[in-house]
Amino acid sequence: MRKVLIVALREYVETVKTRAFLFGVILMPAVIIGIMILSLRISEVTRSEAMPPRPVLVLDRHGAVLPHLERAFEEFNAANPNQPLVLVRPGSQEESFDAALTRMRDGEVEAVLEVSTDAVGGEGGVRLARRGAQLDLWRTLSRMAQEAIVRVRFEQENPPLDREYVLRLERGAPFELVDVATGATGGDEATRALTPFIFVFVLYMGMMGISYGLLTSVIEEKNSRIVEVLLSAVSPLQLMAGKIIGMVLVGATMLTVWVVVGYCGAQMRGMTYLVEARTLVLAVLYFIPGFLLMSSLLAGVGAACNTLKEAQSMSSPLSLINIVPIMLSFQISQYPNSALSVALSYVPPITPFVMILRICGDQRLPFWELVLTQLLLWASVLAAMWAASKVFRIGILMYGKPPSLIELARWVRYT
Repeated sequence: MRKVLIVALREYVETVKTRAFLFGVILMPAVIIGIMILSLRISEVTRSEAMPPRPVLVLDRHGAVLPHLERAFEEFNAANPNQPLVLVRPGSQEESFDAALTRMRDGEVEAVLEVSTDAVGGEGGVRLARRGAQLDLWRTLSRMAQEAIVRVRFEQENPPLDREYVLRLERGAPFELVDVATGATGGDEATRALTPFIFVFVLYMGMMGISYGLLTSVIEEKNSRIVEVLLSAVSPLQLMAGKIIGMVLVGATMLTVWVVVGYCGAQMRGMTYLVEARTLVLAVLYFIPGFLLMSSLLAGVGAACNTLKEAQSMSSPLSLINIVPIMLSFQISQYPNSALSVALSYVPPITPFVMILRICGDQRLPFWELVLTQLLLWASVLAAMWAASKVFRIGILMYGKPPSLIELARWVRYT
């Protein structure tokens, strides 16, 4: 056991000293936070930046919609003086939509809005063309056209209906979200829905990033023949176990820093209600066996291969299967007790990710499910470490052509 701990300490220290680890632990969260702050700042500056007036050609085939659109343009310009819209009337009432598009292509107008003759009656519609891909302009003009058509419908009723009175009747009551754990009100439901994905993404980055570091370390030591010197002092099993334990400590260090930074950021934004202590504890309980499982499998792959290219090819199925929970994160977190979510919980390589998604979606999962998935994970860890030790013992000193799957299975059966 002493030799295993020495190898683990060496692996931990050598990994922690690297620039890549320092970048991942310190600079990566700082870069992510900086990008978020910068993007918000850029968005604010862009919205407040002065822009030249954008002319919009309006073709009102109905005839009664244009006055309401004029008022809507005036209200928009009053609220957005730095980004005004200019309503342009057609040269003639008979100007075709194709002719208007030609004017837009020539740069005379920024967009063309056509209200059909039957739009107010409900049989026709509205056509909108704009230069470029300005989503805000499309949303603004669509909203204006819909509101103007509705106002014309109210005016054409006999007797005319009061639009403002109807809007007051339709006004919804204030709605507050209440957190189950703390009883606090408020919060952003969109942010709450993204929390499970953030949890899984952080676990995935920590688990896969550090595990692939172990694979790279094994291949480098194998090619530089350092492993031959190490095996003169320790057994293959002790070397593999020490490397895996060392990498678990590296992963735990990285996740600890990320969690502290994330919690401080959430506290600054008043979003600590998104994370419960129980969720963090369960995340750690699933991270440890999940990390051990992945590290064991990749250690075996690294020992069987001679180059990083061979190892990437052989380990690609593991990467692909671990992407599945990320792709299905919304479905699993929103429907944590569905047949698909429950079934994926018992697929060992992705069990940690699926269970974290389910826990974030339902804080009161049955206790027996938590126990059963933990037992399954730890049983898979023991099986993977046993198989990896067989492969590691034989493959760590073998060079040349990488083994096939049949040969790997034969190595596992060797006593």
